[in-house]
Amino acid sequence: MIRLTEPEFTDIVEYFRSHYGINLEKKKVLIECRMSKELERYEVTSFTEYMRLLRRDGTGGIAGGMVNRLTTNYTYFMREPAHFSILSEMVFPELFAKKYGLCQIWCAGCATGEECYTLAMCLDEYKAGNSSAVSARILATDISEEVLNKAEKGIYPVREIENIPPAWQERYCVKVDKNNFRVNENLRYNIRFRKNNLMEPLAEASRFDLIFCRNVMIYFDRDSRKQLVARLEESLNPGGYLFIGHAELLSRDETTLEQIYPSVYRKTAV
Repeated sequence: MIRLTEPEFTDIVEYFRSHYGINLEKKKVLIECRMSKELERYEVTSFTEYMRLLRRDGTGGIAGGMVNRLTTNYTYFMREPAHFSILSEMVFPELFAKKYGLCQIWCAGCATGEECYTLAMCLDEYKAGNSSAVSARILATDISEEVLNKAEKGIYPVREIENIPPAWQERYCVKVDKNNFRVNENLRYNIRFRKNNLMEPLAEASRFDLIFCRNVMIYFDRDSRKQLVARLEESLNPGGYLFIGHAELLSRDETTLEQIYPSVYRKTAV
């Protein structure tokens, strides 16, 4: 395994911070371990050579490979389940009561898709019991093409189905083989998957009624986090909701959003 020198480590940390907002200051060993195959792939013998190639690459392919290796994509179905109760009992009734067109939802940092599919299941369950609910569409984004490809397929190991309520398993999960299941086609149809760097403006022009950006900011440095919060706040419609992870908390100097519950915020309606 090729070792990182201190100048090389500093260079990679600064590159990731400036381009993606992600803090790798305590991840030296992780970088060495996860990047070894990338260095082999491009037949370089040092991280200096690798970064030189990356900066000269006009396709973005080398940078994309590094992103795939170094970003954390840990997630699972029904993570932080209290959020989905809040959605069903408060957020959806409020949003649909005042919404007459399409309800726009953004799942930012969707990783391998378990979160946006849980959100879609929760939404479908609510709509099934409320005929007046308007149509809704989910935009799911991530910086890694590798995880987006997996998310779009919607195929997962059977062990992951345990977190999904049994009634939802019957309605939304289709057995592929003895080892895997797939999220059904109707749910997948209403989710658009797009590559997006959260440090850059979203290509989609829409504003959103609900944004899920959970357990993403914990990997960001303070300045990048403030930039992201400002971008998410700007992307919300008045009266829209932002859900973040339970381990994340927005201070008063970071946002003007109103805190409704721990890790649940609302943009003031006009």
